[in-house]
Amino acid sequence: MMEKGFEEGFVVAVADGVATVRVGRHAECSSCGACGAARQAVVEARDDIGAKAGDHVRFTVPEHSVVLGSLIVFAVPVALALVLGVCGALVEGGGTVANGTLGGLVGAAVGLAIGGGIVRWFDRRAAAQQPRIVEILSS
Repeated sequence: MMEKGFEEGFVVAVADGVATVRVGRHAECSSCGACGAARQAVVEARDDIGAKAGDHVRFTVPEHSVVLGSLIVFAVPVALALVLGVCGALVEGGGTVANGTLGGLVGAAVGLAIGGGIVRWFDRRAAAQQPRIVEILSS
């Protein structure tokens, strides 16, 4: 499995083998704002090494999860809405998009719903590939 590299943070809590880790934001985060955290983000990471609250830890994130997750969350619903919107307009408009307004709207709504389902499915699947703590730097 390809790793993104190492990140560091402080364990806030541990429950059932999963640690909540507070991570300082990086340069990549300065213009994004997707996570809603003002200065720090919180990550849930597998804890196979016995970290405790307050520990300074190093953890990894699978790179493909970051890239693929971004693609699925943002691009798939929009692409499906566009494609199914055009298909709906063509079906209702008898082969022309200009006459199929309602069909286009229904197709776009169906595309967004299917895209939302794909995002939910991916989210459940990606949970198994969550970050994992690899080292306790200090207690």
